[in-house]
Amino acid sequence: MGIFIKKKIYILFFIFSIFLFSILIFDYPKKFISRLIFSHELSLLTHSVFFKINNEIDFDMTKKENQKKSLIVLNNYVYDFFKPVFINLDDGVSWKMLHGSIWCDGVADIFLRLAEHTNTRIAMIFLFNNNKTDGHSLTFVDLENSLKGNSDYSEASLRKLYLFDPQNNYFPINKKFRFIDINYMLENKNEFSSYIKLDSDNIKLNLLENNKTVFLINRYYDEYSILSKLSLKLVKVLPPNFLKFLFKFGIYINPELEDDYKKFLYARLEHILLNYDDAKVKYSKITNKNSYYDNSKYWYKRIDSSQSVLKKYEDILSPLTNSRFPKIL
Repeated sequence: MGIFIKKKIYILFFIFSIFLFSILIFDYPKKFISRLIFSHELSLLTHSVFFKINNEIDFDMTKKENQKKSLIVLNNYVYDFFKPVFINLDDGVSWKMLHGSIWCDGVADIFLRLAEHTNTRIAMIFLFNNNKTDGHSLTFVDLENSLKGNSDYSEASLRKLYLFDPQNNYFPINKKFRFIDINYMLENKNEFSSYIKLDSDNIKLNLLENNKTVFLINRYYDEYSILSKLSLKLVKVLPPNFLKFLFKFGIYINPELEDDYKKFLYARLEHILLNYDDAKVKYSKITNKNSYYDNSKYWYKRIDSSQSVLKKYEDILSPLTNSRFPKIL
């Protein structure tokens, strides 16, 4: 029996050694593991970011009674931490979050994925001008969770939803601090005169008026796969430092990433996880010989000026009134 057990141990050790050797030598296993760590199916980074935000906020963002305030916090977080100032990245949400410089469709994607923890149905919407030659992407939120994943998103049903635009930090809240749907916005255009990014063809809120395309919807927890549910449970129980090590490992072993970019991604990782001091140290160590020097300097300054730090709900200002939102919405 002892000899049999020893043989099994030797075989397992041999298999593990081959696996480890292949990771260290060949590019494909490295790429596969890196992509798996940052995959949408696992969503390890988005889960980690949400729970880090939730720990900093004074209320439980997963509770239904805090749904509206939680969405405001997340919309503002995405607005502050992701900006279309450098080259865009078209990839999975985790890689977009690390990259930082993301266009409107990317920030909408990040917002709706983070908002899955509020168990709210959110759709990414493509808006178009009259000639359909230009447009904008944002999110429509179904606060009542009345629409299903396979619903027919007709124009009438979409206008009953609530607009969140994380690129421009627009909220579905009027000057009296009432939550309002798309129908209300179109019927009261003058009240939203500052929402200029929704105008087109010299017509106020014309992008909202025109026909829209639903590009993507997020998931309820009940729609998670077994693997997704397992990864969520792991994020809740594993030490944050272990997860951060895992993310750094996923960046380090990826053979498609150049060393300059990896150094930048390490800094961005600390930043989106709200570790501002560590992020500033890593940003500051990126010299002008690094191709991501300008990116690093930009984000360092935004942390230093408190432009890219998490704002608590009571510190977020309405773009319509420039005053704080009320405690109860």
